[in-house]
Amino acid sequence: MEISLRHTGGAQFAAEARHHRVLLDQPAEDGATDQGMSPAELLLASLGGCVGQYVAQYLSLHGLSSDGLRIRVETQPSARPLHLGDFHVEVTVPGLNERQLRALEKSFPAGLVQNAIRFEQALKITAAAQPKKG
Repeated sequence: MEISLRHTGGAQFAAEARHHRVLLDQPAEDGATDQGMSPAELLLASLGGCVGQYVAQYLSLHGLSSDGLRIRVETQPSARPLHLGDFHVEVTVPGLNERQLRALEKSFPAGLVQNAIRFEQALKITAAAQPKKG
């Protein structure tokens, strides 16, 4: 899996994977133009999307409706600088009774994004110079 990002000015980057493109930016209060989600917001969106796709599949397999399915993800800054605190993912599925909700909770697996957050992964960041063309 690979994604590439291209700086488009200021705090903006265009992220590209396969034939998809997402614009990243920072909020205006941070001196940017707020033209896209911040990288931290995209992290939360990735986590929510991963959980949401699993839940939608679970509901379908059990003949349950996914109408109104909503995922809410939140975190707060940690006491450690430049760290996020604990993540909380809330799944709302209208129409399920208490027994169905508890069964859904018990079925939650660890997906790719959850595992990346839950377990310490190796992270290597390198810098390289690209020769200018022409």
